[in-house]
Amino acid sequence: MNNNKYLSLVIKQLSGELSPQEAIELRDWLAQSPRNERLAKEFELVWKKSEGYEKSFSPNLDQAFAQVQSRIQTDVPAPIRVVSFGQKMLRAAAAIAVLACAVWGYQSFNAADRFDSFASVQQEAKQQFDLSDGTKVWLRKGSTLQYAAAYEGQTERYVRLTGEGYFKVAHDPEHPFKVELSNGASVEVLGTEFNIKETETNTTVLVRSGKVRFSPDGKTQSPVLTANQKAVFDKSKAELRVSMANTLNDLAWQTGGLEFVKTPLSQVMADLEKFYQVKISLNNQTIATCPHTAPLTNAPLAQVLEALALTYQFKVKEVETGAYELTGGSCVE
Repeated sequence: MNNNKYLSLVIKQLSGELSPQEAIELRDWLAQSPRNERLAKEFELVWKKSEGYEKSFSPNLDQAFAQVQSRIQTDVPAPIRVVSFGQKMLRAAAAIAVLACAVWGYQSFNAADRFDSFASVQQEAKQQFDLSDGTKVWLRKGSTLQYAAAYEGQTERYVRLTGEGYFKVAHDPEHPFKVELSNGASVEVLGTEFNIKETETNTTVLVRSGKVRFSPDGKTQSPVLTANQKAVFDKSKAELRVSMANTLNDLAWQTGGLEFVKTPLSQVMADLEKFYQVKISLNNQTIATCPHTAPLTNAPLAQVLEALALTYQFKVKEVETGAYELTGGSCVE
């Protein structure tokens, strides 16, 4: 949101120089959230306190407004139109000079108010946290979550994630749920269960059910992601790839096991390798595309491979510790 554009409209309104079209824009912005209304009221308060400034006051308008711009997160800084330097502009300059610090403080403390609680998982493999709105969050080891202890009085439900987390969001269309990530990226929830994994190189969003909208830079928006879709954003290339997931077993850290629904055997083996931390070689590539379906399981690997061998008639050989070779076999009729 280009806030400084609207803050300049507030000043023009207070100085009596707001056009009818600008008045409509300002009214719509104020109606978007109580936060905007509070910020406008703070501008008005500073404006009134600056009425006693004399013409001898000669601030550097460019420098003062630049300070405001540098502290407010915006998409594109709005250009400043310079008008005659009369008493109204003197008061505007005084207000801007004071607000250069006041607005930054407001934004900072407002962000702090939104995230007054903190969760971190450093020892356990995962841990579940219940938010006040009924949303459930599972954090993976090494991940953190900032959130509000209560959402009363807030038009949106914000959290900030570092690392990897699985979200089961409580349905509340009147209060959108948004996950903030690094570098302005965000995931807007449209009623769903989904996983977010952020590393130094990539951000991955995998949807189990429902819908989300992933904005990799906080500005542009990808298509809405639905069940079984995955979006991967390559930070170095600034590229976003959206695809259907062959499996949901990237969620195995949260579900505690593997499950397959018409998953190609080649992907089954890849998931088994990742989950059990082993190496599996499928020598007969003619069965690599055989679709496999199995319920959620976390049985020992030997039992899983034995069940697969009986189903697809291949032989299993442990060639060395943690390395298996599969030979022969055929697809199930």
